[in-house]
Amino acid sequence: MSIKNNLDPRVIRTRFMLRDALIALIGEQGYEKITVRDIASRASLNRATFYLHYRDKQDLMEQSMDDTLKELVDGLQPLFEDASEFRFDGGKPHPTFVWLFEEIARHARFYQVVLGEQRMPYFTRGLTDVITGFVTKGLGTVAPEERQLAVPREMLVSYVVSAFLGVILWWLQSGMPYTAPYMAEKLMRLATRGPYVDDPFTGAKE
Repeated sequence: MSIKNNLDPRVIRTRFMLRDALIALIGEQGYEKITVRDIASRASLNRATFYLHYRDKQDLMEQSMDDTLKELVDGLQPLFEDASEFRFDGGKPHPTFVWLFEEIARHARFYQVVLGEQRMPYFTRGLTDVITGFVTKGLGTVAPEERQLAVPREMLVSYVVSAFLGVILWWLQSGMPYTAPYMAEKLMRLATRGPYVDDPFTGAKE
């Protein structure tokens, strides 16, 4: 359940404080060494308040990851549906691409920690599943028939999703040197037309 769903604003604020405290501490000392006392202290709360919301630090970590993934899906789904007539060959990034990078930028420290510095397999799998779902839908729009593809559909989806994750991680680890719209545009370009200005074999312009 999303942290924002049907909750008192004070509860939402407290949970965000605890989540931010946990992520900050993970980045500083690693997950295993952190205690509930550490988390509560960093959030300027007491342990009793922590236990009103979470069973232990693992519960906080898992709910934080689940909330982040749900917020991602909830934001992407309507954008994908609203852009059902989107032209993938038009040179502009799909709205879901832009929103994906904007959302990651909004929660950059969280993503930097759980994807890179203290890689959390649970979150990586969840994010992979989210991106796989949208890539599969997008590919189904662009190439609904197998005869339109030069490689098996599952292979292409895996290739594109792996590229997405790799580029996202590179962007985060590099300090996000490019804007979200720029990243969305270039990733769209890579996914649909490859990295070359010219055809590398014939020299022809695309």
